[in-house]
Amino acid sequence: MAFCRERKQLLSGGEVTYDCELVTLQDRFGILKYVISRRYRVGSLNILPGMISYGFYWTERPYTLYSWLTKGGDKVGYYFNLADSISLSNREFAWRDLALDILVCPSGKVEILDEEQVPPDLEEDLRSYIESAKELVLENHQAIIEGANRMLEKWL
Repeated sequence: MAFCRERKQLLSGGEVTYDCELVTLQDRFGILKYVISRRYRVGSLNILPGMISYGFYWTERPYTLYSWLTKGGDKVGYYFNLADSISLSNREFAWRDLALDILVCPSGKVEILDEEQVPPDLEEDLRSYIESAKELVLENHQAIIEGANRMLEKWL
């Protein structure tokens, strides 16, 4: 697989980058693979070094999706980042993180995370976009996850 950088712009103005492997890049869709390098606590889940993260990106959807797996391939969880300004190329997947995240645990439990990170003075249009994206994910997360799993099987 080829190298591809993920560049995430934060609402606060900061930026985070990850060096990933490009799994596939289609017209308006792509998948990146990243091997977790440090321990994270995300909602009720522990994400450990060595786990695999597959990131799914659509230029026309208001979110990105990460599928986390153990080294042995067991599903750990699914993590939706509400997003906009998603652009995909062979060398870089760039997007803006809109702070609010939705975690789906293997048990089916859904956790809404980081709502407090949405700035209170955010412009109304962007606040409405975030709320609409949140409702879209909450209503359709299972179908989105199933579709992402089918796509991943196709490319691995």
